[in-house]
Amino acid sequence: MVFVKIIVFVISLALGLFFLIKTEPIVRFVGKAEWAERAVPGGTYTLWKIIALIVIILGFLFMMGGLDWLIFPGQK
Repeated sequence: MVFVKIIVFVISLALGLFFLIKTEPIVRFVGKAEWAERAVPGGTYTLWKIIALIVIILGFLFMMGGLDWLIFPGQK
């Protein structure tokens, strides 16, 4: 189980770093979100960076056991 958690973290870290580094090509491929342009300072680019940070943080929490209550309810 520990090995799976480490693998999930490495994958989430790689995905998050990819989103952080390649924000410009991602926005060009997906397009701009009009609501993000209005609501988020920095627009769509900042939204993708926030998503990347959330992916990394969730991967870290999963690895450290912070999400066990959500993924494995009832187990100790």
